[in-house]
Amino acid sequence: MPAIVAAQSKALTRITLGYQSLWAGGGEIFEALRHTNILELNGIEAEFKTFTFGGPLGEAAVAGSIDNIYAADAPTLRAISRIPSSKVLHRTHDQRFGIVVRNDFKGTTLADLKGAKLSGAFGTTVFPRSIQAVVAAGIKEPFKDITIINQDIAEQAESLKSGLVDAVTTWDPTYERLLQQKIGRELWRDPKGASGIQALSGPWLARNGEEAAIRFLKAWILAVWWTSNNLPQADEWFAQTSRLDASLLRAATDADRYLRAPVKDVESLDFVVSDAEISESQKVLDFLHEQKLLTARLEAASYYDRGPLTVAQKQIAAGDFPDPAKIKVVG
Repeated sequence: MPAIVAAQSKALTRITLGYQSLWAGGGEIFEALRHTNILELNGIEAEFKTFTFGGPLGEAAVAGSIDNIYAADAPTLRAISRIPSSKVLHRTHDQRFGIVVRNDFKGTTLADLKGAKLSGAFGTTVFPRSIQAVVAAGIKEPFKDITIINQDIAEQAESLKSGLVDAVTTWDPTYERLLQQKIGRELWRDPKGASGIQALSGPWLARNGEEAAIRFLKAWILAVWWTSNNLPQADEWFAQTSRLDASLLRAATDADRYLRAPVKDVESLDFVVSDAEISESQKVLDFLHEQKLLTARLEAASYYDRGPLTVAQKQIAAGDFPDPAKIKVVG
């Protein structure tokens, strides 16, 4: 590892961070930020707030009660389009998602959802990406041929148990809970999965500047490294936050390129959002607009700024980041 430069001692930059209590993978990284001194080592002091999924988190960002927007592409981009000068800065983690059906559901393919009751949280990315797959399977008018219900992810287990719905669009750890506890069975899983993204709000960036954003990104990268090397502890913290058994979390971290096994070097971590990923996000936004779930068409690429991450990763490659040996659990 190259020579490591400690963060200069000065007044800490304040930030209020929101994260999702029912989104594993990224959730463990937030727990590392919350329960260690990684942010402080990078000159940042944080307050944390939790939300069940990306829709309410995005609304909190629009209202100004948090300074970041952490979700998948659709809710993040919808939120920052309403907060001037906000920018998506980096990829957070990889996730799996799909559609789980009641155990007594007669069908075996997405086309068999015709006439069924399907729930999903409309303000997520998992919902439109799943509906896109349904359309590709042959149900060309899903909002006519399927009874679709807007539902919080926290309600999915009971809805399947009670028969209120036949199927749900879901992600981990709820995904794994439904399967492990035999509440439902998997009908379809997206073969590629998707990645979370994170933005910082325009007001926070205006107050603190790009240098503070770079320090935040370095803290995130260091937190991912720490999480990959201390996953049982991070799982335990996130299990307490999500109120789910830690055994349900492994499937989510196995889906992430950096959390499935310990990462040796901080310098090897890369959180750039690729052009291909931005193009996929545009397809989701266009689908939402076509289905009249998004009032105005959004240009995804205009909301991304890869500059701060480029600087952060170059600094890390040069050894300019806090000494990992100084990381300690603080609460």
